Amino acid sequence: MNNKKIITVAEFSKKYGFGLRYSYQLANAEGFPMIKTGRKINILADKVDAWLENNIGKQF
Repeated sequence: MNNKKIITVAEFSKKYGFGLRYSYQLANAEGFPMIKTGRKINILADKVDAWLENNIGKQF
């Protein structure tokens, strides 16, 4: 998981300590760095930290 460019919502949840349900909510937030392939959500791992920093104080 360390060098992967694309991670799943479950991997994101585990890495950042969010619950799985809240991780899906974040992944569907406007501007979140993800790409959907069919129903699967693929998160761009190297963009997540910047997105989180830019959204400090916002509620999802």
